[in-house]
Amino acid sequence: MGYDFSKLNDREFEALGASVIGKILNKRIETFKAGRDGGVDGRFWIGNKNEGIIQCKHYIETPYNSLISKLKSEEVAKVKKLNPEKYIFITSKKLSRLNKQEIKKIFHPFIEREDDIFGKEDLSDFLSKKENQDIVEQNLKLWITSASVLDLIHNNAIKGRSESTIREIEENSYKYAITENHKKALKILEENNVIILTGEPGIGKTTLADNLALYYTAKGYEFCDIEENISEAENLFREKEKKKILFYCDDFLGSNLYDAINNKRDSHIVKFINRVCKDNSKKFILTSRTNILNKAYSLSHRFQNEKIRDNEFLLRVENLTKIDKAQILDISDQIVPVISVC
Repeated sequence: MGYDFSKLNDREFEALGASVIGKILNKRIETFKAGRDGGVDGRFWIGNKNEGIIQCKHYIETPYNSLISKLKSEEVAKVKKLNPEKYIFITSKKLSRLNKQEIKKIFHPFIEREDDIFGKEDLSDFLSKKENQDIVEQNLKLWITSASVLDLIHNNAIKGRSESTIREIEENSYKYAITENHKKALKILEENNVIILTGEPGIGKTTLADNLALYYTAKGYEFCDIEENISEAENLFREKEKKKILFYCDDFLGSNLYDAINNKRDSHIVKFINRVCKDNSKKFILTSRTNILNKAYSLSHRFQNEKIRDNEFLLRVENLTKIDKAQILDISDQIVPVISVC
């Protein structure tokens, strides 16, 4: 199975490297905050006093000769200063046997064997093994971009608008940072089968909804993008009762709540939400602006009489942890324009 490491930023590649080595050595790997690393992207201990060091170079587009030049001019001095008991080098570039011999020679005597050097093929081979799929699934971008999962995503979209939507979501997934909000939303969706993402404009409701949808589509759910007419989803529900389906409705109340109520869209949506809540083979992701959803609670008796709020998840910037903010900044430094926070 092939993996596309180009979707990962430097920080994400370092985290992947730490996870791989941690599993190989069965050791806890320390990782550190972003910034000048002094040649250390991960650290582990051999006995009580001896350090093992991991260095990751995410140089997919960099020519091999440029990588070697950088190692000689900058990294060797750092390693000599650190004087580790063991040194492991990881790169996202393809490496030949001769390439590994050259890198081992550059870092002599700190790299003991050539299998302490990991190139793209080594990482892909390791991650392709069934027992290592937990590492792949922890990294949403890596998992989503694997060849088999991409095929699953594209094949599981209903033809037409849904197919176009999921392809666009997948193409933009490299811009996404998994935050605590993502984990909390996923938990709600797992428990309730339905989630209503709400918040102020620009907070990242659609971005979060997109990537939750991508996750479930990659897990084998058929993807159905609903616009205004809930009947298309209801028809699909009837036809394939036992099939796993992910229903997705961005801005489900629209900009004119009064029209939605007058046309009884609120009633249809509430009935459909209740139906999905009772069927564990279905998931339903909806988004709405906070002010519109609050008006719905006050104006629509269907919203008042049903436990719709149990499925609501309010996004706030202040809920982001320091780690969340650092991850978002890491990505936004590499992307123009900056993506919405979620």
